[in-house]
Amino acid sequence: MYLINELYLRRKKHMSTKYTKLNSRFGLIEYPVNLEEMKEVILELPKTERKFYEIALKPLQTSMSKNEQILLFTIADAKLTKTGFMVITDKNLYLISLKGGLFGGAEIETLKYADIKNVDFDITPNLFGMAQLELGVLYLEIKGLFGGGKKRTIRNIPEEKVDKIVSLVREQVKI
Repeated sequence: MYLINELYLRRKKHMSTKYTKLNSRFGLIEYPVNLEEMKEVILELPKTERKFYEIALKPLQTSMSKNEQILLFTIADAKLTKTGFMVITDKNLYLISLKGGLFGGAEIETLKYADIKNVDFDITPNLFGMAQLELGVLYLEIKGLFGGGKKRTIRNIPEEKVDKIVSLVREQVKI
């Protein structure tokens, strides 16, 4: 019994203090966190939910630098037909789309803050009543070649996080 308690205390000592578990499903993350701390936080999620985050972290490990800090990690659909995540860091904005099918995996798109010209948002009306759909939308205008630009629409953002996301991205674009 003593050995088990000692191992538990050692494990607790190494775990990040940036996560407060409220119950088996919900917890609070104290941002900013690095990628290693995010991996520890994900271990506290239920197994089925954890799997999606683990799939999303694989391409993020190759794209992010070691000293990059995650300011916000949230669900968002970067493509119309694919679910995924949006990761706001101090250096880049990452859009992760989860692939379906037999092999699964995830695709990642990196947007540099220097390339973003404008940030806008909207709360879309829900045509289907109480559906499993988040209503926040983020509109990004990105610099293109030869002075042109392209527009990106990121959907399915939780309403309660839209203001925080818009302010974080606008703040990083100004820097």
